[in-house]
Amino acid sequence: MLSSFLQTMATRMVEEILKRLVEWLAPKALRSVPHRAAPNCPRCGGYGVARWAPGGVRAVFVLSLLAFTWGFAGVLLGVPAVVLAVVGGILSDGLGAMLPALLVLLGLPVSATVMIAGALGLAYYQSYPPKRCNRCRGSWPRRERDEYLRAARPVFTCGCGQRLRVPGPAGARLRCPRCGTEHATPAAAGR
Repeated sequence: MLSSFLQTMATRMVEEILKRLVEWLAPKALRSVPHRAAPNCPRCGGYGVARWAPGGVRAVFVLSLLAFTWGFAGVLLGVPAVVLAVVGGILSDGLGAMLPALLVLLGLPVSATVMIAGALGLAYYQSYPPKRCNRCRGSWPRRERDEYLRAARPVFTCGCGQRLRVPGPAGARLRCPRCGTEHATPAAAGR
Protein backbone atom coordinates (compact mmCIF):
# COMPACT_ATOMS: atom_id res chain seq x y z
CA MET A 1 0.00 0.00 0.00
CA LEU A 2 2.84 2.37 0.81
CA SER A 3 4.55 1.66 -2.51
CA SER A 4 1.38 2.46 -4.50
CA PHE A 5 0.98 5.70 -2.53
CA LEU A 6 4.61 6.66 -3.26
CA GLN A 7 4.17 5.75 -6.92
CA THR A 8 1.04 7.92 -7.15
CA MET A 9 2.79 10.82 -5.45
CA ALA A 10 5.81 10.49 -7.76
CA THR A 11 3.54 10.43 -10.83
CA ARG A 12 1.67 13.53 -9.69
CA MET A 13 4.92 15.31 -8.93
CA VAL A 14 6.33 14.53 -12.40
CA GLU A 15 3.07 15.67 -14.04
CA GLU A 16 3.13 18.93 -12.09
CA ILE A 17 6.79 19.57 -12.94
CA LEU A 18 6.14 18.96 -16.65
CA LYS A 19 3.06 21.22 -16.56
CA ARG A 20 5.01 24.04 -14.92
CA LEU A 21 7.90 23.65 -17.37
CA VAL A 22 5.57 23.82 -20.38
CA GLU A 23 3.78 26.88 -18.92
CA TRP A 24 7.18 28.51 -18.39
CA LEU A 25 8.69 27.53 -21.74
CA ALA A 26 5.74 28.12 -24.11
CA PRO A 27 5.82 31.94 -23.88
CA LYS A 28 9.61 31.95 -24.30
CA ALA A 29 9.37 29.73 -27.38
CA LEU A 30 6.65 31.96 -28.82
CA ARG A 31 8.81 35.03 -28.28
CA SER A 32 11.78 33.37 -29.98
CA VAL A 33 9.87 32.26 -33.09
CA PRO A 34 9.87 35.14 -35.60
CA HIS A 35 6.43 36.49 -36.42
CA ARG A 36 5.26 40.00 -37.10
CA ALA A 37 2.37 40.24 -34.65
CA ALA A 38 2.59 40.40 -30.87
CA PRO A 39 1.77 37.01 -29.28
CA ASN A 40 0.44 38.55 -26.10
CA CYS A 41 -2.51 40.75 -25.09
CA PRO A 42 -2.15 44.38 -26.21
CA ARG A 43 -3.65 45.57 -22.90
CA CYS A 44 -2.29 43.42 -20.08
CA GLY A 45 0.55 41.53 -21.78
CA GLY A 46 -0.92 38.11 -20.89
CA TYR A 47 -0.73 34.99 -23.06
CA GLY A 48 -4.34 33.78 -22.79
CA VAL A 49 -5.52 35.50 -26.00
CA ALA A 50 -8.16 33.93 -28.26
CA ARG A 51 -7.74 34.96 -31.92
CA TRP A 52 -10.03 35.79 -34.86
CA ALA A 53 -8.82 32.71 -36.71
CA PRO A 54 -10.77 30.37 -39.01
CA GLY A 55 -11.66 26.94 -37.68
CA GLY A 56 -8.85 25.21 -39.57
CA VAL A 57 -6.26 27.49 -37.99
CA ARG A 58 -7.67 26.78 -34.54
CA ALA A 59 -7.25 23.07 -35.28
CA VAL A 60 -3.64 23.81 -36.32
CA PHE A 61 -3.21 25.63 -32.99
CA VAL A 62 -4.43 22.64 -30.98
CA LEU A 63 -2.28 20.19 -32.96
CA SER A 64 0.73 22.54 -32.66
CA LEU A 65 0.23 22.82 -28.91
CA LEU A 66 0.12 19.03 -28.61
CA ALA A 67 3.19 18.67 -30.86
CA PHE A 68 5.13 21.28 -28.89
CA THR A 69 4.23 19.64 -25.57
CA TRP A 70 5.05 16.15 -26.85
CA GLY A 71 8.37 17.29 -28.33
CA PHE A 72 9.31 19.21 -25.21
CA ALA A 73 8.50 16.23 -22.98
CA GLY A 74 10.45 13.96 -25.35
CA VAL A 75 13.52 16.17 -25.14
CA LEU A 76 13.15 16.66 -21.39
CA LEU A 77 12.78 12.94 -20.68
CA GLY A 78 15.06 11.81 -23.53
CA VAL A 79 18.24 13.32 -22.14
CA PRO A 80 18.11 11.35 -18.85
CA ALA A 81 17.08 8.23 -20.82
CA VAL A 82 20.18 8.53 -23.01
CA VAL A 83 22.42 9.04 -19.98
CA LEU A 84 20.87 6.06 -18.16
CA ALA A 85 21.12 3.87 -21.28
CA VAL A 86 24.80 4.73 -21.78
CA VAL A 87 25.70 4.24 -18.11
CA GLY A 88 23.64 1.05 -17.86
CA GLY A 89 25.18 -0.31 -21.06
CA ILE A 90 28.70 0.38 -19.88
CA LEU A 91 28.10 -1.09 -16.41
CA SER A 92 26.34 -4.25 -17.60
CA ASP A 93 28.04 -5.33 -20.83
CA GLY A 94 30.83 -2.86 -21.39
CA LEU A 95 31.09 -1.03 -24.68
CA GLY A 96 29.29 -3.81 -26.57
CA ALA A 97 25.89 -2.60 -25.30
CA MET A 98 26.30 0.93 -26.66
CA LEU A 99 24.10 0.25 -29.72
CA PRO A 100 20.80 0.52 -27.78
CA ALA A 101 22.05 3.73 -26.18
CA LEU A 102 22.82 5.17 -29.60
CA LEU A 103 19.35 4.20 -30.83
CA VAL A 104 17.84 6.07 -27.87
CA LEU A 105 20.03 9.05 -28.80
CA LEU A 106 18.46 9.17 -32.28
CA GLY A 107 15.09 9.98 -30.68
CA LEU A 108 16.29 13.36 -29.38
CA PRO A 109 16.50 15.12 -32.79
CA VAL A 110 13.06 13.78 -33.66
CA SER A 111 11.59 15.21 -30.45
CA ALA A 112 13.39 18.53 -30.97
CA THR A 113 12.07 18.76 -34.55
CA VAL A 114 8.51 18.07 -33.39
CA MET A 115 8.88 20.73 -30.68
CA ILE A 116 10.12 23.32 -33.20
CA ALA A 117 7.32 22.47 -35.64
CA GLY A 118 4.81 22.94 -32.82
CA ALA A 119 6.31 26.33 -31.96
CA LEU A 120 6.03 27.41 -35.61
CA GLY A 121 2.36 26.37 -35.67
CA LEU A 122 1.72 28.32 -32.47
CA ALA A 123 3.39 31.38 -34.02
CA TYR A 124 1.18 31.05 -37.11
CA TYR A 125 -1.93 31.08 -34.91
CA GLN A 126 -0.58 34.09 -33.00
CA SER A 127 -0.34 36.06 -36.26
CA TYR A 128 -4.14 36.42 -36.34
CA PRO A 129 -5.77 39.47 -34.68
CA PRO A 130 -6.75 39.18 -31.00
CA LYS A 131 -10.38 38.48 -30.21
CA ARG A 132 -10.57 38.14 -26.42
CA CYS A 133 -8.11 38.04 -23.53
CA ASN A 134 -8.87 35.44 -20.88
CA ARG A 135 -6.75 37.31 -18.33
CA CYS A 136 -8.02 40.93 -18.41
CA ARG A 137 -11.33 40.15 -20.22
CA GLY A 138 -10.50 42.65 -22.98
CA SER A 139 -12.13 42.13 -26.38
CA TRP A 140 -11.50 43.49 -29.87
CA PRO A 141 -13.67 43.70 -33.00
CA ARG A 142 -13.18 41.34 -35.91
CA ARG A 143 -10.29 42.28 -38.25
CA GLU A 144 -8.72 40.65 -41.24
CA ARG A 145 -5.30 39.06 -40.76
CA ASP A 146 -3.59 41.00 -43.57
CA GLU A 147 -4.85 44.32 -42.22
CA TYR A 148 -3.73 43.36 -38.72
CA LEU A 149 -0.24 42.39 -39.89
CA ARG A 150 0.10 45.61 -41.91
CA ALA A 151 -0.86 47.63 -38.83
CA ALA A 152 1.52 45.69 -36.55
CA ARG A 153 4.61 47.68 -35.74
CA PRO A 154 7.77 46.28 -37.31
CA VAL A 155 10.32 44.51 -35.17
CA PHE A 156 14.10 44.63 -35.37
CA THR A 157 16.69 42.74 -33.34
CA CYS A 158 19.30 44.45 -31.15
CA GLY A 159 22.88 43.16 -31.16
CA CYS A 160 22.22 41.38 -27.85
CA GLY A 161 19.33 39.39 -29.36
CA GLN A 162 16.45 41.38 -27.81
CA ARG A 163 13.55 41.93 -30.23
CA LEU A 164 12.39 45.56 -30.20
CA ARG A 165 9.15 47.05 -31.55
CA VAL A 166 9.79 50.13 -33.66
CA PRO A 167 7.90 53.25 -32.54
CA GLY A 168 6.22 55.47 -35.14
CA PRO A 169 8.66 57.74 -37.02
CA ALA A 170 11.94 56.72 -38.62
CA GLY A 171 15.04 58.08 -36.90
CA ALA A 172 13.48 58.15 -33.41
CA ARG A 173 15.73 56.98 -30.56
CA LEU A 174 15.01 53.61 -29.00
CA ARG A 175 16.79 52.10 -25.96
CA CYS A 176 17.18 48.32 -25.60
CA PRO A 177 15.86 47.21 -22.18
CA ARG A 178 18.31 44.30 -21.98
CA CYS A 179 21.68 45.90 -22.81
CA GLY A 180 20.84 49.63 -22.68
CA THR A 181 22.15 50.35 -26.19
CA GLU A 182 20.46 53.25 -27.99
CA HIS A 183 19.34 52.68 -31.59
CA ALA A 184 17.93 54.92 -34.26
CA THR A 185 14.79 53.28 -35.64
CA PRO A 186 15.26 51.90 -39.16
CA ALA A 187 14.19 54.05 -42.10
CA ALA A 188 11.99 51.24 -43.44
CA ALA A 189 9.77 51.67 -40.39
CA GLY A 190 8.72 55.16 -41.39
CA ARG A 191 5.71 54.09 -43.44
